[in-house]
Amino acid sequence: MLHVDGQVNAGVVNYRELKRIPYILLLLQNGVNDHGFTRVNVSDLSRQIGTTPQNVSKILKRLEREGYVIRSGAKGEVSLMLSERGSALLRSLMDLMESLLGRNITIVLRGVVTTGLGEGGYYMSLEGYRRQFTSKLGFDPYPGTLNVRLLDQYVKYRLYLERIPGIRIEGFSNGARTYGGVKAFKCVISGIQCGVLLVERTSHGPEVIEVIAPVKLRDRLNLRDGDEVTINILL
Repeated sequence: MLHVDGQVNAGVVNYRELKRIPYILLLLQNGVNDHGFTRVNVSDLSRQIGTTPQNVSKILKRLEREGYVIRSGAKGEVSLMLSERGSALLRSLMDLMESLLGRNITIVLRGVVTTGLGEGGYYMSLEGYRRQFTSKLGFDPYPGTLNVRLLDQYVKYRLYLERIPGIRIEGFSNGARTYGGVKAFKCVISGIQCGVLLVERTSHGPEVIEVIAPVKLRDRLNLRDGDEVTINILL
């Protein structure tokens, strides 16, 4: 869920582009991203916006012709991917919202605590990561991560995070092994300053996120597997 609670440049989205934003947001809500093709059903899209499948097909062709999406497939079901221009339009929209509202944008994620693979403590202990987390997130992380399995309706917002800039934690090598980079976002859970990690090399699916904090969240918040948590991500 997106909460507009932010400030870059106003006027970065022109009127013609503004008319395309509702359709691009619709595609975003249906899982379309700029990482790969996603199959969407034209009839489903038409029901969501209250028009005919024929009109949706025309809209998709227009978005493709104007360079906002890349499209493949025939009638009924098509595969779509946001183009670089489509992704840039979404970023410009965020900039415009921030500028007009003068406040931060918060993305709210909800999910349940789940047991991870037990690797978080090892990676948090690596100086190459820990030093960057401390300097870029503002706290020295507890040597472990809290794994949260997102509720189904929030997975699409987690995927949205993959398409926007975050705090870059660079990968590194210790001479024997190379460790991949991480994208991080500052967040708050029950008043505790934390960080959400999007790890480049992970065995988790998009429904699972890892959270770090200066304390052991399970103990501080008395969390057990299956407990629901709310994560407020600050952009």
